[in-house]
Amino acid sequence: MPDFKTRLRSVGMLAGGCALATLGTPGAASAEAPAERTLMAVGFNLDLLPTVLSAANAKLGYAPQVWFGIDHTRLRLVAAHLEPPDAIAFAPEGFRDPTVNVLAAIVDYTFGPRFDSWWIGTGFEVWRRTIEHDGVVGEAKWTSSVVTLGGGYIWRVAGDFYLDAWAGAHGVLDPRVVTLGQYDYEPCPLQAEVSLKIGWFLSN
Repeated sequence: MPDFKTRLRSVGMLAGGCALATLGTPGAASAEAPAERTLMAVGFNLDLLPTVLSAANAKLGYAPQVWFGIDHTRLRLVAAHLEPPDAIAFAPEGFRDPTVNVLAAIVDYTFGPRFDSWWIGTGFEVWRRTIEHDGVVGEAKWTSSVVTLGGGYIWRVAGDFYLDAWAGAHGVLDPRVVTLGQYDYEPCPLQAEVSLKIGWFLSN
């Protein structure tokens, strides 16, 4: 029969072996692993649609955008100027030279690992618009509050340079009839667009 000291020594060796086995398990190792780093980025987009439409009217258009991202979420700030052909205004005959200046704040969610792949977004915009008429001197000016919803797909084509094909819809929250002299124009309260952006971002 083993004596008490021999039994105590055996129990101690068994307990020590169990402790070493526990420390060597994947669960214990993962508990000591460092936490995954939060992805943060700042980026720049250029929407090509205002440039192309304005160029078709021999005018200058632009839509630069800057955004700040954390994990999959981006806050995007937009400024745009557009002077499209008269037909784009969908106004009655005689109205001409429409212009639009836009300021917007939009929140996007990107489904890819680094602000790429599919995305959806929504936000609010302010449109300052003007239009003229052949029968009246001067121009009509008005401001609209707009809610927007859009989505698209981002391809990272070279490092952090990317292309963003997207589509969106814009709903005017305060539609109105625009009057210029004796002529009336009722802008459509719902507009849609399809465009392509080019962009680049810097991340940690």
